[in-house]
Amino acid sequence: MSYYDLKLLERPKGTTHARIVTDNGKKGQCEIKDFEVFEGVSGNVTFLKEQRNGKYVELGEMYFDGVWPIRVEEVVEN
Repeated sequence: MSYYDLKLLERPKGTTHARIVTDNGKKGQCEIKDFEVFEGVSGNVTFLKEQRNGKYVELGEMYFDGVWPIRVEEVVEN
């Protein structure tokens, strides 16, 4: 994964981890820098911040369609 792919991911400031709950109800969690492991998996992603005591605080969530890397749509003018 390149640095630019992760910059296109809109996430709250301070996010350290992401957790996904798939449409089938299965769960997974990873560090935000490893977000590409969710490629091909659609579901609700919750952005987390790890605290010093090892617990996580939820910062926000979004629906992820499983398409990675995130692409910027190009507007073509005629």
